[in-house]
Amino acid sequence: MTKDLNKDKKDYTEVIERQFRELNSLAEMNKKIHSTMKMERLLQIMVELAVIGVNFERGLIYLLEDNFLRCVASLDRIKKEKGFTVKNLKGFKMDETAVEVLVVQSGRSIYVSDAWTDKRVSRKRLKITDSKEYCAVPLKGRSGVLGVLTADKVYSRKPIMPEEIKTLELFAGHISLAIENAALFEEKERFTSLLEKKISERTLELAQTNEQLQLKMKELSTLFEISGSLNKNIGVNEVLELTLSLVKGLGHPVCAVHLWEGERFGKAFQIGLDDAYMQTEFPILEKEIKKTGLQKSGAFLLNDKPTQVIVPLRSKDRLLGILVVFISKGHVFGKEQEEFFSAFGLQASMALKNALAFQEILDQNSRMENLSRKLEQENISLREKMKAEREKKFVIGKSPAMKKVMALVQSVSSTNTSVIIYGETGTGKELIANTIHEISTRKLKPLIKVNCAAIPEELLESELFGHEKGAFTSAHDRRTGMFQLAQGGTIFLDEIGDISLKTQTKLLRVLQESEIQPLGSTTSIKMDVRVIAATNKDLKKKIEQGTFRSDLFYRLNVFPIIMPPLRDRLEDIPRLVEFFINKYAHLKKGKAHIDKDVIGIFLKYSWPGNIRELENIIERLMIISGSGNITITDLPREMSAEATDKVVVRPLNEAVFNFKKSLVRQALSESSGKKSNAAAMLGMPRSNFSRLLKQLGIT
Repeated sequence: MTKDLNKDKKDYTEVIERQFRELNSLAEMNKKIHSTMKMERLLQIMVELAVIGVNFERGLIYLLEDNFLRCVASLDRIKKEKGFTVKNLKGFKMDETAVEVLVVQSGRSIYVSDAWTDKRVSRKRLKITDSKEYCAVPLKGRSGVLGVLTADKVYSRKPIMPEEIKTLELFAGHISLAIENAALFEEKERFTSLLEKKISERTLELAQTNEQLQLKMKELSTLFEISGSLNKNIGVNEVLELTLSLVKGLGHPVCAVHLWEGERFGKAFQIGLDDAYMQTEFPILEKEIKKTGLQKSGAFLLNDKPTQVIVPLRSKDRLLGILVVFISKGHVFGKEQEEFFSAFGLQASMALKNALAFQEILDQNSRMENLSRKLEQENISLREKMKAEREKKFVIGKSPAMKKVMALVQSVSSTNTSVIIYGETGTGKELIANTIHEISTRKLKPLIKVNCAAIPEELLESELFGHEKGAFTSAHDRRTGMFQLAQGGTIFLDEIGDISLKTQTKLLRVLQESEIQPLGSTTSIKMDVRVIAATNKDLKKKIEQGTFRSDLFYRLNVFPIIMPPLRDRLEDIPRLVEFFINKYAHLKKGKAHIDKDVIGIFLKYSWPGNIRELENIIERLMIISGSGNITITDLPREMSAEATDKVVVRPLNEAVFNFKKSLVRQALSESSGKKSNAAAMLGMPRSNFSRLLKQLGIT
């Protein structure tokens, strides 16, 4: 026993050490993922962490470059530099025979148990390594496979375990992320280098001083930023605020934009100016601009004053406004500044034009929304008329059990997920299938219903998938199957538990491959059909009995909905009774009225036939009651007998609890669900009644 304990302790220690080693390597990888080191140096670190982390002895990383899989990093933990290195194996062309190439093409890991007999292994690799067993996993990026990571245990000859391959794949994911980040960083460095070169060349032409270089960088950055606003849906205020903030960032903290309103300048946006500017200084500026500047397109000095630059904002021949810049002390407005502000004005004009157009779109949308609301109000009466008809298709019930069912229906309806509905006979499984279809995106397409138990087994396959002429003795014509009729819509397979294993196999293919093959046909037909199934059978038990395929069960059982029997949703009975009375009102002379005692019997009855039995009972009562009220004497004898049977002896507290619950439910039923009325019927304050509901678990 001591030996066993020591062995267990050793095994546990090895597991802890392995997990610690893997987590430590992953943590180190995470640190390096966002590093700024060169690609090959980064990958060398990554291959070391991966090989050591999973306890392999050698490893290689290949990167896919055009049509060549180049070896860029390696680790040989035993022989170090003299072992398996990048120099030994440069890589593979993508048309070569190599496991590494197959990994790139398939995007899947490959395990090689015997490299000397495996024809997928490159002869080039066999010449430089004596590894018999190794594995290769793909390095997957957002755009596809980036390369391959290989590893082996050539020295210890220990077997490669499946869990080690899985862990290596996990490490490969981190390496892929590091590759993409490194590539982005190198691209950023290249772009930055190119940009700096262009800026430097342009700056050297304009000036040799560091101050001029900084100014030019600011100007270029400003142009980039104002250009960036061209592709954004932003308003006029945001564009003008951006324009002024960019001018301020250039060292001119006093500036303003004035919008042109056809004959005069109107709304103004300003920085560094007070109200006195608009009242005293701008009227003079406006007068001067109207005289000389309305037709100008580029930046200019007003009256040749070196302190005020006017930048017209134009859209072709249309004046949108002007930008007034008060040149700060120490700044000179020369030819370079004129060119910059002219270019800046062009970009700002385009941004302002787009903002004005965007504002017009917003205004149009607002007008359309108002019109839409008006039309919606005009159609309210029509929608209300349609509502009653639509609601006939949906489920009746406010009990907790049905609320849970309807919550599931609402969540799954917007998807294309397969649904299976479990429930006893008569619980409304078909109604739930109708509801799912009617509120799904497929509602305008057909809902095809098939009762699998009602069709002879020898005909069911043909009924579902169709057949070609001559497929069997009586196949005189080609027949379109139910799945084809449901194309684009939904098919409801009721009593799915009654189909044969042969038909189950074909149905499984539809769910897996989204295609069918009619009987007698050699070609498959692609299907776009949502499958909703229903059964009153225990499918897990049928799997144990060997009469239902487990793989089909798991395909169907993606989203199960369990319909509660009527005995578990007694609070819905009054609503259901009312619905069926209205449905069969044409069978009775005069207005139907049902005695409270009848409802009481209904609430005590076990309802083995569920809602279908209730509907049949109501239909019968509407016929036999004539013009009088529906009373207990109209009920079937067996129903009255069951409901009035002797009470089963139970613990007193349980009996009291059940009595309270039944009494409260009856009060709620008779008061149409109004809690205040129910409380009054029971002679209780509303607050005490609310606490009682909570204690009894009634919502």
